[in-house]
Amino acid sequence: MAQDRLRSRTVRSAALLSALVLGALLAWGAGRSVTRAGVEPAGPPPTTQPATVLPATSMPDPSTVPSSAATPPPTTAPATSGAPTASIRLRPDGLGVAAFGTAEREAMDRLQRRLGTPDERGSWTGATPFGTCPGPVRAVRWGRLYVLFTNGPTRDAAGGRWHLFAYQVDATQRTKLDPGYSGPNPPEPPPLRGYSPRTAAGIGFGSTLAQVRSAYGRRVEVSFGEPGMIHRIRIGFGTAGDLWGSLSGGTPSSTVTGLTAGATCGE
Repeated sequence: MAQDRLRSRTVRSAALLSALVLGALLAWGAGRSVTRAGVEPAGPPPTTQPATVLPATSMPDPSTVPSSAATPPPTTAPATSGAPTASIRLRPDGLGVAAFGTAEREAMDRLQRRLGTPDERGSWTGATPFGTCPGPVRAVRWGRLYVLFTNGPTRDAAGGRWHLFAYQVDATQRTKLDPGYSGPNPPEPPPLRGYSPRTAAGIGFGSTLAQVRSAYGRRVEVSFGEPGMIHRIRIGFGTAGDLWGSLSGGTPSSTVTGLTAGATCGE
């Protein structure tokens, strides 16, 4: 009887050890298949011992296989064109994917690949809704972002070539304003909503003055006065240029209501 019990325990131990080895092999094999499905090796595969083919009756129930081994982890798909991406940033020298001075066609190609079809287009000669600019202006808008082009001379390009010279993140659809209006109280343009890019530090439309100071410290200057008797903000980046903006007030909880950079248009 003692020998029978010893033999029974030996058989159960061997069975348990076989199950553990099988589970380890399945997990290892699944991990290798997931790796190979995502990335093919650059050279010939390393020489290994051929895997043992297991009979179908010895495979465990699928419900017992860990989900991490049974299902390959999802891979990150590349960003699709037409969707805003983090590569578009508010910078003192442009928008990240297109610097000031970039030819209009090239800048539009880069922007449309990431943002899709614009929400609005417009063109002006002489007075514009953006003020007095270096020359004729073409404006393209996505959400709150206006991108401005001119063929006039700017610090980033000579005259005679259409190029990106400025951008504005706006609270209102200023292109609805009549540049030639001379009455006492011009009508309020409709508010803008939708896409609104930010700086690399995460500052953009709606950020508080406290957040701006936390992100940029002593680079931040706040002033109050004309034109419009509003609070304005300047973020200095040295030789790279400046970011300019407007604020809802002068307290730490006041919010950014607009940002602009480039060869901005005057009043």
